[in-house]
Amino acid sequence: MKTDIFTCLVGGKAGEGVKKAAQVIATLAVKQGLFVFQTNDYQSLIKGGHNFSVVSISQSEIYNCYHKANLLISFDERSVERHMEDMAVGALHFCDIADRKHDNLIALPLKDLIKKHYPDGGSASLSAIAIFSAIAGISKEVMNSMINSSFKHYKAENVAFASEIFDLVVQANTHSITKLARSKQQPGKCYTGNQLIALGAWLGGLDFYFSYPMTPASSILHYLAKLRDSHGVQAIHAESELAAINMAIGAAFAGKRSGVGSSGGGFALMQEAFSMAGMVESPLFCVLSSRPGPATGVSTYTAQEDLYFALNQGHGEFARIVASPDSFSRAFTLAQELVELAWTTQSPAVLLTEKHLSESSMSIKLPLPETIDVIPITEKANAEYQRYLITKCGVSPLAFPGVESSEDNAVIKWNSNEHSENGFRTDVAQNIVKMKDKRNRKLQTIYDATQKYQRVSIYGSGKSIVFAYGSTALELREAQKYHEFQLVVPIYLEPFPREELAKYQECEVIVVEHSSQANFARFLKEKLNVKIKKSILRYDGRHFSSLMLAEAIKETEDA
Repeated sequence: MKTDIFTCLVGGKAGEGVKKAAQVIATLAVKQGLFVFQTNDYQSLIKGGHNFSVVSISQSEIYNCYHKANLLISFDERSVERHMEDMAVGALHFCDIADRKHDNLIALPLKDLIKKHYPDGGSASLSAIAIFSAIAGISKEVMNSMINSSFKHYKAENVAFASEIFDLVVQANTHSITKLARSKQQPGKCYTGNQLIALGAWLGGLDFYFSYPMTPASSILHYLAKLRDSHGVQAIHAESELAAINMAIGAAFAGKRSGVGSSGGGFALMQEAFSMAGMVESPLFCVLSSRPGPATGVSTYTAQEDLYFALNQGHGEFARIVASPDSFSRAFTLAQELVELAWTTQSPAVLLTEKHLSESSMSIKLPLPETIDVIPITEKANAEYQRYLITKCGVSPLAFPGVESSEDNAVIKWNSNEHSENGFRTDVAQNIVKMKDKRNRKLQTIYDATQKYQRVSIYGSGKSIVFAYGSTALELREAQKYHEFQLVVPIYLEPFPREELAKYQECEVIVVEHSSQANFARFLKEKLNVKIKKSILRYDGRHFSSLMLAEAIKETEDA
């Protein structure tokens, strides 16, 4: 393992503040001038069970969490037992006195101190923050300032509790095990992938976001709701996924840039309306954040099983856009691109991602404008206005009812049945062919429109060519620190960036993905006729270990 990596693991029951503790620890590290990657492993439970969060810290940019921890903090006996094998050489493992059943643990009276400082019950999460601060050499003053800004209630009790834990750790004579100096680079701020998707969509001019909460897409709705007053996006919690997407299409009809988000099960319910967006040529921004399936599957873990589902969403033939971010910064820029592309081509666009990116967080520098200026895409609707005017590019004029640019006798009609140029229903064979041909011309228009964006990422060089998409690229970029290989990542999947990837046709490649049926490998064979030397698959809902990936790629080369 690289010597400049320090990993902290916090484990406990749902409801004990495990995730909160890790988030604050990550923020503390960033404020010390260090880079972080933080991820959460949790069951679909409100209380009980076993949750843990991992924060990996480095002097340089880090793209994935590490499995072996230098510092472990266990809030309960189950966490102690579960994570004994996750200790790196020389690691420190803190727990409550009652849970000490191994000689190499450091026991603190955590539960007793909670009762002492919180007569009505308190959170164990603060103990993890205090232990990390003492071990990492962070001053008590900095720690207490962070606690006060991170926790709204019981401020005096929080500081007293954390300070006593801090002092106990110092008195235990445990040496500081992270001597990482500040990075010469600026690590920026911690964002989750979902936060960056939300901010990118806002920058693309998103007006309304409709959703019914479904892990791991839920926090996009929550984050936009939190930013409503400052950023102006209306976040609507609909009564169902069907309602959400139909409301989004309705908002688009009224001239508002709108979006929806869900996971596979919720997105499946949106299929009929997604198809309607194709027929009525509605601009629509969609987020599909994947988890293992089918059905409810493993609802709080990660997967890439929905690739073909996203590519073939909806029934019938119509143009759509599907793209997947390969990094946290790309989640931000890609969301903006897809909102804009949806509106310029009047087509549904899908941002396909996974739980690993959606709910993990990473330190990145993100310059954000205070305000945005979005130019509306409208045309004057006069009496002769035809919503579905036949055009060479397949994109028709777009006007909205009830606005000053529309004359009172203009007919602005969106129709989910096949229609003529004026929007009225038709069953005439000649009209059907003309309208299908018009919509199909958007395929080339969309392809041309995506050329102004980065459609493929290529990282590093080496003996092997490794293909991946989505957040798997993060796991592989961290693996490149241990073994050299060329990583090729298509960002746009539909339309497929054939020009940029033509040089890989018939090449021998390794494909890495989170699926049991090697869907991405099959996709690449269809599009590029590549020769698959090996598919490296993981489908248990957990993220890849970058060290194990580096070793697997090396073994494939040596075979």
